[in-house]
Amino acid sequence: MQQALVDQGATVLTFTMPDPAPVMPLARPLRGRMLALNEALRAATARTGATLLDLGAHPVSSDPRLWSDDRLHANSAGHERIAAALAYTAGLPGFDDSWTQPLPPAARRRRGEVFGAELAWTRRHLLPWLVRHLSGRSSGDDRVAKRPVPLPVPLD
Repeated sequence: MQQALVDQGATVLTFTMPDPAPVMPLARPLRGRMLALNEALRAATARTGATLLDLGAHPVSSDPRLWSDDRLHANSAGHERIAAALAYTAGLPGFDDSWTQPLPPAARRRRGEVFGAELAWTRRHLLPWLVRHLSGRSSGDDRVAKRPVPLPVPLD
């Protein structure tokens, strides 16, 4: 797909994924697959001439403070970093590599706080996902598109 788009003159901008383990300790077994995906993305962009934002190469992208409560999506601060990184990678004026800078050191949490947070995440996110998965449902079932009919987007 990248090659077809690049061949048509499109600027293709893609990115690797952050290491999931610091954000979601239960994801450690999937870390190898994520690293393999990132390597495949690096190889594809090198082959096709697409532009790559290598988020996976920057530890700040795995800082849990940039992720939402579900640990699957970036929060507002994370989206701000991703947007700055994409703008910088795309060469837009006014953007630099400051998005790569680490956040200030986090306050150290006590073991009980960490355990409580893991328990709360399990109850709020993991168990409902397991129930949906086992019953053959998705969190997207019964949702209606915000804009179900494609319409032109005014650019002025």
